[in-house]
Amino acid sequence: MPAVLNPWLLFGLAAAGLPVLIHFLTRPRPRAIRLPTFHLLAAAGGGRQALDRLRTFVILTLRTLAVVALALVFARPFIRHAAAPAPGEAPRVVLLLDASMSMRATAGGVTRFARAKAQAADVLRRLEQGSEAGVVLIGARPHCLLPALSRNLPALHEGLAQSTATCEGGDPVAALAEAERLLGGRGTVYVFSDMQRGNWGAVDFARHPGLDVIVRQVGEAPADNVGITGLECSPQHPVAGETVEIACSLFNASSSVCRRRVSLELGGGVRHADAELLPYSSGSVRFSFAHPHPDLLAGTVAIERDGLGEDDRRHLALQVRDRLAVLLLSDGDPQRSTAGAFFVRHALAPSRRGAAGIAVTCRGGQAADRHSLETADAFVLVPPLMLGGEVVEVLARRIDEGADLICFLDGPGARPLLSMLAGASDGGVRPPFTLGEPVRTVLPLAEPERHRGPLRIFHGRDQGDLAGLRTTRHLLTSIDAERAHEVFLHHADGAAALTIGPAGRGRAAFFNLPVTPDGGTIPGSPLFPALLHETLRSMRRGDDAGTHVPGRDWSIDVVDAGTGSLQVLAPDGATVPATVVSRGRAVRLAMPPVGAPGLYPVRAGEQRVGVGVVNVDPVETDTRPVAVSSLLDTATAGARVRVVDEGGDLVDAARPRVLWPQLLIIAAACLAAEMLVLALWRRRPPGARVVAMSRGSA
Repeated sequence: MPAVLNPWLLFGLAAAGLPVLIHFLTRPRPRAIRLPTFHLLAAAGGGRQALDRLRTFVILTLRTLAVVALALVFARPFIRHAAAPAPGEAPRVVLLLDASMSMRATAGGVTRFARAKAQAADVLRRLEQGSEAGVVLIGARPHCLLPALSRNLPALHEGLAQSTATCEGGDPVAALAEAERLLGGRGTVYVFSDMQRGNWGAVDFARHPGLDVIVRQVGEAPADNVGITGLECSPQHPVAGETVEIACSLFNASSSVCRRRVSLELGGGVRHADAELLPYSSGSVRFSFAHPHPDLLAGTVAIERDGLGEDDRRHLALQVRDRLAVLLLSDGDPQRSTAGAFFVRHALAPSRRGAAGIAVTCRGGQAADRHSLETADAFVLVPPLMLGGEVVEVLARRIDEGADLICFLDGPGARPLLSMLAGASDGGVRPPFTLGEPVRTVLPLAEPERHRGPLRIFHGRDQGDLAGLRTTRHLLTSIDAERAHEVFLHHADGAAALTIGPAGRGRAAFFNLPVTPDGGTIPGSPLFPALLHETLRSMRRGDDAGTHVPGRDWSIDVVDAGTGSLQVLAPDGATVPATVVSRGRAVRLAMPPVGAPGLYPVRAGEQRVGVGVVNVDPVETDTRPVAVSSLLDTATAGARVRVVDEGGDLVDAARPRVLWPQLLIIAAACLAAEMLVLALWRRRPPGARVVAMSRGSA
């Protein structure tokens, strides 16, 4: 039905009378003059008067239409789609019921999912006899109560009554595609959801032009919620006695300031911290602890339970090692005080007492044995170095599996070394820059980025200044703009000096620095061991972005204890089916989707050899709904979207078809036609014809 957005501007239609009024006010008034030859003038002008009147009428009509069109442009008219049809008029329907975690939020003791089920059941009851219907639950994957549309409505009622909300994230895009498949591309779809923005923000109804979508939003007001959205451990795999920092991120999805007590249960102890969160904003708290001996630690971070309690707890697991095995590869003599390997080895482990949980093994590039390559946790490459082909292959595989790499670049061997690493790893191990020409001049390091990465401890005059260190040579670099965030330290001329970035499942750090005494003051500086240790620590940082979420396939890597078959247990003690997909230094187990978040221990006989972590999707924490207008803006005339409230009353129709662009074109066309008529259809002075006739009559 037609409507206008600015009805008060319709008064502008009165301006359509202005051209008519101007025409009559400015029309020339004839004077009566009696001439003896008047009958000749009347005969000469008789044929022109009809044409002149037609010309005047055409121009007047074009001007009036242009004014009317312009007035309607400002009134913003549109065509509203018809109201939603009654359920009985739709013989083929699919009900999409949101079963994601945000639907577990409670209001008045009733979950949103329970209210959505009641509304969906009411729609099923009102369907006329013989209607075909289907019910699809929206989760990480769409779940159909019946594999196809069915007239067995009692079976759908029974399945609907037994369904429950999950702890999964929602994928409405996949659910809409499943509904379209069930309907054969054309039919009516009812959506019952809280329209949580994390799930519905990317939905484009224009992709389904054959569907008539009726959205029934459950709970127009957003549910107040505070949840834990992430954990970051530094380092992720600590050694015994090493201090571990755990950063816990929270999000406040309410309109008021919230204060929460955050509790960490780990290693048999409980720690507390307080967080204050502004409305609709994030915050974080930090915990520090050290475990005295090797162990596999599993714990939780929790806040007090609110209306959506599933995101008030987050799980974590830490593998505390006895020591960190570092394999130093260099063709230089680690015992000679002028070799780079000597300074790097002593910086990593000055003595047996000062090793700080690090065991360093030195090998040549051609003489590295397979045992040392397979058992190392981190690799350090120091020039001069020429790696054998087999060593490079094993090195690339270990880094892809999760080992860390520190590579020093100096001298003519830097380019071949990077080329070998990139080739063996299919480009997975490469720095965020390309090497240029060598530079030989005394230059200081530029001011480091102290707010992130391994350089956070280097601040203040008392702790020294990295910018005071000098080098006599380095390689110019051309930094990749897309990976510029991986550069943490520059030379004074802008070349990258230290970069840290992902490489497979591990991380790789590249030092564009000399580590020999003739290369500058860096290897002999007391800051060099601290820089090296903090780089190793930063590379072992881990967060739970790689942990698993309910409803998705997942896997666990565990150390093969060799004491028996591996068994994965759910939090309730039930056995989870697991399949071994690969064996090596670690065993990778693949599991089907699980529904409950928590800790999933892996046992080899009676020994616990690993722990899988499943946490809820942090996207579900933000319970704010998408704006209805954003849903309607994605619809087109071929894909109708209607939004109804919980009582079933129409809230708004699909995006209306606006008419102002067409009216603007009409106005422009009328004005252009008027100018064309004025230019091509000119009035001829009648006097010229009178003179010609007079001469002819004479």
